Amino acid sequence: MELNFNSVETIANLNASAAFQVDSGKVFKDDVYICPVIIDKKLSYIPWGGDNNLPYHILDLIESDETLSTCQQFNAEVCYGSGLRYNVDESTKAVKQEVEDFLLDNAVAQYWLGVCHDFKHFAFCVSVIILNAEGNKVVRLIRKEACYCRLSPAEKDDFLRLNRFFPKSCS
Repeated sequence: MELNFNSVETIANLNASAAFQVDSGKVFKDDVYICPVIIDKKLSYIPWGGDNNLPYHILDLIESDETLSTCQQFNAEVCYGSGLRYNVDESTKAVKQEVEDFLLDNAVAQYWLGVCHDFKHFAFCVSVIILNAEGNKVVRLIRKEACYCRLSPAEKDDFLRLNRFFPKSCS
């Protein structure tokens, strides 16, 4: 009998079950110091784990245990709730039409469920917001799967660059 040491297993020929729990701090702890991977003078990223495959290991562990997989799906669906809702009751006809066009052009329900999965699996999500040519209207909303994204070390002047996009009350 093969045992999954991160689950509850029924012991054959006995009227009993055994609970196995793995210390995730030991499972995901790497023996190597993780440093940024340098692509060029302006671009580098922080790998996920010593082999840069930690998100895939996490997904493998989730998918290898039916109970955990079901629970993660349930958690994402609870986060999803009734989906994204919009209310244009008090809007002009033109605004209502723009909202309807945006929803037809973007798979918002699929986007939101994917975001919920990323939050539940990796505790963050990555969204790309595409603006029109004038830069005053969102025309496209895209989810990038978190397991394929890597974070970059912050530069000293990143805050100064971002500060021009946000009003003074946000800084």
